[in-house]
Amino acid sequence: VVSGLAFGIDGAAHEATVRAGGTTVAVIGGGHAVLAPRSHARLAAAIIAAGGAVVSELAPDVEPSRGTFPRRNRIISGLSDATVVVEAPARSGALITASWALEQGRSCYLVPGAIDAPASAGCLSFLREWEPEAHLVAGVPQLIADLGFAQPVTGGDDAVAAATTQSLGTVEGAIAAQLVAGRVTVDELVAVTDLPVATVLTALVLLERRGLAVGVHGRYRPSGSLLGEPERIKLR
Repeated sequence: VVSGLAFGIDGAAHEATVRAGGTTVAVIGGGHAVLAPRSHARLAAAIIAAGGAVVSELAPDVEPSRGTFPRRNRIISGLSDATVVVEAPARSGALITASWALEQGRSCYLVPGAIDAPASAGCLSFLREWEPEAHLVAGVPQLIADLGFAQPVTGGDDAVAAATTQSLGTVEGAIAAQLVAGRVTVDELVAVTDLPVATVLTALVLLERRGLAVGVHGRYRPSGSLLGEPERIKLR
């Protein structure tokens, strides 16, 4: 999965891929030394630890700007077999990525919401202009079939989801228990759990996202919620 590491669908796509054990690539709009948004630094680390990459065509110290993001969109579409745009308003930068995808000969899919919603205006306009080159997404099975992905052959979607959730819960629970026990660095967590670095980093990202852990300068602690203390959790 290739995306832009931004807030919203970008971050959700990267996190879901890491959580599922897949490989994801983040194409950023500035240099590596000025990663934006800064709050996604740990997600970027988890992407790399899981075998993915955070890439940029810019020098490390180049600040992201209004002009650099549209330019990087051509790299996102160019690295991808297909581009999927989800609920883009009329002036969304995601439509630039969709245009690049068509120009590069890639497949392009759009997922609009309600026809009267402002967040759907860009997708609907793009579909009107570019059908049949651009495709309306009717559902996940359509994408699986169109892109030639293998169908699951296990006990079905519910069984796969249950197995994945159980596995993630076990790993996250083990890491959470070690945080409560006072282990505060990734090295300590790896040593005591005998888990791969990528697995530990992924678990820490997920615990932070759920408001159960707090990380500062490479050191982690359990949140008040994890300790059973009243604490205001910042929703993502």
